[in-house]
Amino acid sequence: MKLVLQPEGSSQCGQACIAMIAGVSLKRAIEAVGHEHATNTKEVVDALRSLGIYCNDKLVRFSRRRPNIPPKAIVHICRSGVVTERRRPQSHWMVSVDGRIFDPGGRYPHGFDNWKIKSYLEIQ
Repeated sequence: MKLVLQPEGSSQCGQACIAMIAGVSLKRAIEAVGHEHATNTKEVVDALRSLGIYCNDKLVRFSRRRPNIPPKAIVHICRSGVVTERRRPQSHWMVSVDGRIFDPGGRYPHGFDNWKIKSYLEIQ
């Protein structure tokens, strides 16, 4: 898998993850999503499917009962105590392939203090 970085200062981590999983350019992933802003799960799922990638319909909550991330997934992480202007927890998308993390923000493994894996979207 080739790492695709989101533009610095952007909220395009979802589009970058889509590009990595689908093996397309960031520009093509943005076209599939339909915008250059932060993405929600439905937008990620719809964009992946439009590019011929099968994935689950919904995120699976990460918990002690589900400690394992599947071999290929988009991982959703959140930062404790920090909210966005829309009053939602600050979050970020990354790709996990066979336990290896591909961070479109280029910060992993450093720079994620106080962040927790909340859920993942399994890719088939």
